[in-house]
Amino acid sequence: MSAAIDFFCQIYFLLKRIIVVLQNIWTQIAAYVSVSVASVDVNEAHLFNVFDAMVELLEHIVIFNELTEQSNLSGKWPLYKKWLQTLVKSTETSQYCTNFEISGLQTSLDDIEAVISGNIFQIFLDSLLDTKKQMNLKDANVNYITQHSNAYIRKLMSCIETNQSNEYKNYEEPKHLVRLAAFICVLHKLGILLDGKLMKNALETLSRYQRVPLSRNVYWSPHAFIGKHAKSLVKAQDKPQDCLKQYHSSVEKINSSDLKTCRQLGTQIALWSINMERVFAAGPTGQLKTFSKLILLGQSYGEQVNSLIDGLIRRHLALSLPITKSVLFTIYKLIQYLQILQRTFATNQIVCIRFLSSLLQWQKQKIQHLLLLTKKNIVDLKLMQRKMSILSTLKLSERSIKGYPTKRRLTIVNLALSEFLGKDRVLPADKQKLFKSISLRANNLCRYQHNILGQFDSTSLMNNYNSLSLSDAALKEYIQQQQNPYLLQNIFGASNKLDKNLSLFKVSKDTQNECLTSQRIFDWEKEFLSNHLEFLLRVEALSHLLLSQDQPFTQNTIDYRNCINVSATENCGVYNILRDNLENYFTATFYNLTTIAPHDWKSYEKMRHLANKLLQLRPVDDYLPNQIIDQGIDVLQIMRNIHTFASSYAYNMNLQLFVEMQSRNKHLDIIGTRHVANSVQTHGTGIINTTVNFIYQFLRQKFYTFSTFLHDEHIKSRLLKEYRYHADHKHNKQAYPSYPYERAESLIKKIRKLGVSQNGETYMDLFRKVITQVGNTVGYVRLLQSGSKNANYRSRSFMSRFNSNFKRSEFQSLEETTEGSIREYEKSVEHLKECYSDCTNYFKLLMQGFQPFLCNPHNHHLKTFFLITPALIMNYIDYRVKEKLKMYKKDQLKCSLFEDGFAIGLIYILNMLNQLGEFHELDWSRTTTQQLNAERLKLKNILSTPDNNEQKRSPLKADVDEKLLQTVAITERHVNAYEQEYSLLYATLSSAEIFFQ
Repeated sequence: MSAAIDFFCQIYFLLKRIIVVLQNIWTQIAAYVSVSVASVDVNEAHLFNVFDAMVELLEHIVIFNELTEQSNLSGKWPLYKKWLQTLVKSTETSQYCTNFEISGLQTSLDDIEAVISGNIFQIFLDSLLDTKKQMNLKDANVNYITQHSNAYIRKLMSCIETNQSNEYKNYEEPKHLVRLAAFICVLHKLGILLDGKLMKNALETLSRYQRVPLSRNVYWSPHAFIGKHAKSLVKAQDKPQDCLKQYHSSVEKINSSDLKTCRQLGTQIALWSINMERVFAAGPTGQLKTFSKLILLGQSYGEQVNSLIDGLIRRHLALSLPITKSVLFTIYKLIQYLQILQRTFATNQIVCIRFLSSLLQWQKQKIQHLLLLTKKNIVDLKLMQRKMSILSTLKLSERSIKGYPTKRRLTIVNLALSEFLGKDRVLPADKQKLFKSISLRANNLCRYQHNILGQFDSTSLMNNYNSLSLSDAALKEYIQQQQNPYLLQNIFGASNKLDKNLSLFKVSKDTQNECLTSQRIFDWEKEFLSNHLEFLLRVEALSHLLLSQDQPFTQNTIDYRNCINVSATENCGVYNILRDNLENYFTATFYNLTTIAPHDWKSYEKMRHLANKLLQLRPVDDYLPNQIIDQGIDVLQIMRNIHTFASSYAYNMNLQLFVEMQSRNKHLDIIGTRHVANSVQTHGTGIINTTVNFIYQFLRQKFYTFSTFLHDEHIKSRLLKEYRYHADHKHNKQAYPSYPYERAESLIKKIRKLGVSQNGETYMDLFRKVITQVGNTVGYVRLLQSGSKNANYRSRSFMSRFNSNFKRSEFQSLEETTEGSIREYEKSVEHLKECYSDCTNYFKLLMQGFQPFLCNPHNHHLKTFFLITPALIMNYIDYRVKEKLKMYKKDQLKCSLFEDGFAIGLIYILNMLNQLGEFHELDWSRTTTQQLNAERLKLKNILSTPDNNEQKRSPLKADVDEKLLQTVAITERHVNAYEQEYSLLYATLSSAEIFFQ
């Protein structure tokens, strides 16, 4: 809200200025009418231009009033104002702000509150009461204003009834409805009585329209608006008649008509652009008349396109209908037409300016000639005495028309011409019609930059574009259907211009930094072309494997190769070249695919050649070593995705391999010693140290998570309680031979009460996963070491024993080449010795790297880790039993037969924390054995309980006994499964201890 204060202040100043201007207009009208009644007659057409400017300002006030009234700003504003007032009263704020600044802030807040409360139009009407007192109108003056107002209302009603291609056009372009309703309310507030029959017709016309869309979620009712601001005009028994039902039934017919109009506009704009290029190529000599027609025709095309876009969207808003895909495609095509119009002028801007200057001179000369004819017609002296005002306006027009036609000068000329082009026939009817036509043409030519280059500055178009950009799926599909590079260029340019205009209204930094629609369009097209062309290259590269086709022309393949030739597009000062992006994509794709599957390097080399031959793209060659077919997953790929690898692969310590737990393919990837040896042989032994460094960084993150979990107050307090209990009872071996099973089970239940994740996992499950990932990482280090040794063995056909000293005879004279070979062999053997020496034991290196930090006295919360291991083991066993039960079920996406990473991770952490002895003191294996024996004893007691009334046993009792036997059998299998998992875990823990001795 604070970020929008500047925007609200600007809106307040704008609306305040509009209200002041409207008050001045009415004051000037009253003053002019009072003078005109005594001197000359007042023409209706003279006030029509003033009324046009007035109702345009009223339209802005009404629309902003409805926007704020139907928004939630008024509900949030009191809370924000209260918070700001509390902040102002604080002592810290008083040190930096003076009382004058605080009072100014309070005044500004009150002004802004008046703006966003939705009462700005009512405030304007109340201000007209003071204006009415200053006007001091007499009866004669009021009659003149009433006559002109009635005439102007008739003009607005004629626009509503005739300026529409279909019956419901006013829903799509409601500006005439808004202007008529606002103008009637203003006249009613000023006390200007209108014709009763005319007013009745106007109210009936307005009552036919309900739920008129003003914006995306803002609807306006003219009948309710007049009932609110001019209650005496609306009778209580009047009920508004809505024609939305008939509109709803005919919307498909209107949409089809608009689609047909869109296709016709496309053909017309294409012919127009061709004719414009011919005129530009021929030059201004003898082409002014043709250019004048074409430029005015281009402006009319732009207005038609904008009205079609606005109508299509407002129609669906009024009926609360979703915009269909075909309508969206039509709107995007219309936006492309706007870009074509602008691009035609922008590419020939210099020639166009020369044409325009010549045209303006020509039109000005015509106007001056008509002004001279008007002067000659006023020859009678009496006529001159009665028409002195006309002569003065003629002189004013001549002076204004001589200079450059700015907006102010054109307004003066229009007002001056309307003075004598009214009731008094100073000129013949044909000359007056010609005068109006030339004046209108000159106005359109002067507004060329606003009408053509400013088509994308339209407020309605920006609002519609902002709402359309939300439908990414339809826009993405439309972009992917474009096969013409010029159409793509147009949609890129149009979206870029609209994004620039919308960026002016972005208030917060988050909305400014979000991805623009033009950038998203470019990314979609790049992604689509990349995938499509990659598929094309793959099909061409594998065409020799396809069967011969009897009818090759039956397949409708779409060729997008021309889209590569799209020229550079500008986006926020950065130029994006589609060809370069595609070349970079194919370069990276071929490189990555060759890295992943180096044995298939010939296929990607062939695709690179086809990209150059078929698409004229030049991806950079990759200089990668070749590989064999049975290569396996590369070590570098695992190194880059070590976090994914540690969580998605299961480790088997005995077989020393990793197996993927979940895959979208029909097979699971396996990583063993042989695959690591292949990667080492491909990239060299230098990758081992780099991989271990990556693993060290990954373990740092996991140990941070590990420490954070144990440092949590809920966990730390429970572990300290267990630590005190263990310290008090561990010396009494008879009463406390091992850690109690009930306390570990109670700890799991307490931690489960702390909450679960979205997947239904408890904090204990997540903690177990962290330890498993640590163990998988340590197991991967072991696999790396074994793989590197395997690679060294395979690269040497001979190796001496470690204890023997390999020395060549110094006394024999050998050739220089032989001596060099012997020296290289000695280096190779020494390197192999280093691989097996203790200095490269990565387990010890990883322990030495983390042990000083974890054993720091400040990390006292880690001293109780061994007490959570019983609960962790119980959680792990439950997890393993459930995972193995999944093996017997179908359609299980994720299951694993083994997961020794937990045992290695647990022993690794206990060794680093020097808590392995404390863990053995718990004697948890003895506790679990006793618990399983107790479960079996319960089962035996259940089976050995005799039935005293065997003779009276009923069939129902026999059925119950059979169910009991089934339950006992299931429970026994369950206990056996738990016993097997505990045995496997304890064996794995004992084996893992050997690694860290």
